[in-house]
Amino acid sequence: MKFFTLLLTATTLFGSMSIEDAWISLQNKNSGLEASKNDMKAAKLKRNSAKSMYLPSISLNANYTHLDKSIDIDTSSIAQLMASFSIPFPSKLDLSKEDIFLADLQMMWPLYVGGKIDAAQDIYSAKLDEAEAMLEMKKDKEFLKLVKYYYGTVVAESLCKTRKEALKALQLHYENAQKLSAQGQIAKVELLNAEVKRDAAKIAYDKANDNLAVTKRALALLIHSDKVISSGLFVYDVAENFSYYEKALEEKSTTLDLFDAKSKQTQSLIEIKKAAFKPDVIGYADYNLYRDDSVLMESLPNWFAGVMLKFDIVAREDRSEELQIAKLQDAKVVALKKEALENLKILLEKSYKEMLSSLKEYRALNSSLSLAQENYRLRSLSFKEGLATSSDVVDAQLFLESIKTKRLNAAYNFVLKLSQLLVLSGEREKFFDIAKEAEILE
Repeated sequence: MKFFTLLLTATTLFGSMSIEDAWISLQNKNSGLEASKNDMKAAKLKRNSAKSMYLPSISLNANYTHLDKSIDIDTSSIAQLMASFSIPFPSKLDLSKEDIFLADLQMMWPLYVGGKIDAAQDIYSAKLDEAEAMLEMKKDKEFLKLVKYYYGTVVAESLCKTRKEALKALQLHYENAQKLSAQGQIAKVELLNAEVKRDAAKIAYDKANDNLAVTKRALALLIHSDKVISSGLFVYDVAENFSYYEKALEEKSTTLDLFDAKSKQTQSLIEIKKAAFKPDVIGYADYNLYRDDSVLMESLPNWFAGVMLKFDIVAREDRSEELQIAKLQDAKVVALKKEALENLKILLEKSYKEMLSSLKEYRALNSSLSLAQENYRLRSLSFKEGLATSSDVVDAQLFLESIKTKRLNAAYNFVLKLSQLLVLSGEREKFFDIAKEAEILE
């Protein structure tokens, strides 16, 4: 028997999942995060491929050309002259046939392009920063959802337990009322009142059970696990003041990181537009691999190399206006970042104050809980002695239940606001350290 007890205990222990374990499971199995990770990998590969933009490009070219007629030179006058000396000479010299086949290796090497390559590489690097910021923002979103679902399940379990205790207490009260009614010590209306309240508690308990099943299912789908949760609700006396989190937001916010990445891209785009006012210097070379054995083809060199300078005197797009557009896009990103920072600070302050408010409410309800427990105990004793009515006992039980529920909700709201505060300030992982050190709600 002891062996089976130990086996059951071990199964329960190893089958449980803390909030930190749930977070690890979510990161490994969440499809949305996997998509964001793939975006980041693609951006990294693109950045790496851009490193070769300064290298020369070498291409293999092969072409076939058909002329409407062969290329030749009329040498009849020369032939007549040579004939006077009894020297044979053709009256027509074939330079090329109608069908021409060529194959060569061609190299193009950008020696100077006005800074376009550096700017393009910077854009690809900034796009990687953007993908990383987007991944972190997705993680923040999924983390907040996890905290809501995980601790929402904790609340549902506690609420179900509270409803069960209330039902048990009202069932006992109803049974006591039956005994007192049989002895003629209370009126029938008191018995009926106890029965009605007992039935209402049964309905409330059934609803709490249904809600618990739904929240458990939602959590299981989110973390891809049906393991029993093991982390409890908690409260924690936050030592850091608001200015600490405000500074952390300015330095670590993933939203601001996203705007920084966008800003790098627009600044690099400005450099690309500026490069349009500068010439391109290109090195080139060509090496012949195959050609026809015609006179014309044989006269061509086997290879050649050179340097080309290219500058557009008149472009199809107004370069000055294109540069101005790029500057306006950069200014737009700067303005949006400023607006985002202001909104984030407002949201941060709201989360901070609501977190402290929930903590104060939880602390204040401790004394109310002691009062409600003592009040229910005294009302139950008085009812047994005929000094209190059934309504007095029921009211005392409902008051005790409401205090427990309010206390539970206060702790839940504290955890939600704490998680929001840490996400906004870029300190998401700090949540798990706090959860380990905090006061666990019993």
